[in-house]
Amino acid sequence: MIRATPADRDAIMAFLMTRPTVAMFPITNLRDHGMEGGHPKAMRFWMAQDGGQITDVLGISDSGVVLPVFSTNQPRDIRAALQSCDITGIIGQGAPVSEVKAALELPDGTLNRVEPHFELALERLKMPNTTGLSIVPVAAVPREEMIVWRRQYGIDALDLEPSESGIQAIDAVDRMIARNTHRVLLADGAPVAVTGFNAILPEAVMIGGVYTPKYLRGRGFARAALALHLAEARSKGVKRAVLSAANAIAAKTYTAIGFQQIGDFMIVLYDTPQTSNV
Repeated sequence: MIRATPADRDAIMAFLMTRPTVAMFPITNLRDHGMEGGHPKAMRFWMAQDGGQITDVLGISDSGVVLPVFSTNQPRDIRAALQSCDITGIIGQGAPVSEVKAALELPDGTLNRVEPHFELALERLKMPNTTGLSIVPVAAVPREEMIVWRRQYGIDALDLEPSESGIQAIDAVDRMIARNTHRVLLADGAPVAVTGFNAILPEAVMIGGVYTPKYLRGRGFARAALALHLAEARSKGVKRAVLSAANAIAAKTYTAIGFQQIGDFMIVLYDTPQTSNV
């Protein structure tokens, strides 16, 4: 693989945009923060080419998160590319993430998760019964309540320690409000579930942060929240949605509104930066 320069930005973006549902994170990082550095999500890339066309991209953010997007089975010089990098995580399709982890002989992370990866063409969205339900921006409900919910989400879904999850929850909720990325489902005027988009492109969204408090689960609130948010996105021209399911119950929620599994999504995160052992 060869190191990319800012002059390769458009070619890399064109390659990634042909597969947005598996490359949402590198696409949005590159779009929003570029390749010049200076931001935790700014990107560096290495490329493999065939006949002058990019076939595989290996990206790493300034914060050390590796984001591989591979379309071939050809040998890749992952070790040479990343041997001097501090790595805080690897995120992407299951096979490329496993390949990067194995090539660098990295240990398991604090979080190691393989989740089924789902996609939905929004024209095929199956709307559940949402009578008496509505969605509002996070800013429209009490911030303190959303912080409590997000703290528990971090514990349940991300395996965070309660103290760490509490700290992260404050920042997460403030970002939801500032960026208007999440929606809260109301039933009889009371908050009952939350859903959101972790990444947004004009034609596709990546869903994340779906949460219902335990005492409200089993009543279809997460399904309704997600369906209403996706219907809102569809009305604005978004064509596709992608997500990964944390468990079988979540997967059932997603397939009920039309999502179909397209593969596996893998997340490896480290508490302390790792370097290659080879």
